[in-house]
Amino acid sequence: MASPEQRSTRTRRAAFIYSPELERYPYPPDCPFRTERAAQTRHVLASMGLLSGDDRWTASMDPADRPALEEFHSPGYLDVLQRAGRGDMDAEGLHMGLGTPETPVFRGLYEYAALACGASLTAAKLILTGQAEATFNPSGGYHHAHPAMASGFCYLNDVVLACLHLAEAGRRVVFLDVDVHHCDGVQEAFYSRSDVMTISLHQTGRTLFPGTGFEDEIGTGEGRGYSANVPLPPGTYDEAYLRAFRAVALPLIAAHDPDVIVLEVGMDGLAGDPLAQLNLTNNAYAEAVQELLRF
Repeated sequence: MASPEQRSTRTRRAAFIYSPELERYPYPPDCPFRTERAAQTRHVLASMGLLSGDDRWTASMDPADRPALEEFHSPGYLDVLQRAGRGDMDAEGLHMGLGTPETPVFRGLYEYAALACGASLTAAKLILTGQAEATFNPSGGYHHAHPAMASGFCYLNDVVLACLHLAEAGRRVVFLDVDVHHCDGVQEAFYSRSDVMTISLHQTGRTLFPGTGFEDEIGTGEGRGYSANVPLPPGTYDEAYLRAFRAVALPLIAAHDPDVIVLEVGMDGLAGDPLAQLNLTNNAYAEAVQELLRF
């Protein structure tokens, strides 16, 4: 058997999930969210030779269809999103969170969100079939979307859909979120379940959107103990962050013994991010990922 260190450096069959269709639907220019980051990421990785070889490839995907989206989202909400994306916005949409600076209405918003969900579902399916051991969707991570509510740049929750797909196939799942914001939509989806453990390290909700993710949010019913939150104070730096990560996240993952780890790598905890106040460098994220690869 390989040692943990050897396993962490072993090359894994890896798929980069991408479609040029994702570039057709940018958020409005005055919105800080940039969908074009996915294409930029692909360009950088390709220029470094990281998307080619016998063990790695770029996988295409289709948009998530209506039955797949209804695994989490309400039919009425999906109808409203479709109408809004065609320019038909009404009061019902406002009540569902649409039309704010963080969830603007723009042409194609439904199509873009369905594509992002399709990418994460494709990633999950490649894992389940054994075609890949690691998958990356650069257009995913919409962890604030609720069953019938848009929030925080998120319209449809690709993370929940992927975790549901894995769990319904009998896999034990850990969802680990290192985005600077708490994963309120994902936590809500699995708060009473034990087959998907959610772990989030984020800037405290006392100082940052969405105002959730406190230490006492640990799940309910069968899910009690399967939600874990590490709210961090503004100014948290690499050493303190990694100390919390190793003290909380790693033991919980080991105890849950998952078949699959779903990781949301939001990079907005980096020092200088305009919307948050953590003080991390790239080293913190790189070290955290290396720790995870030992599982």
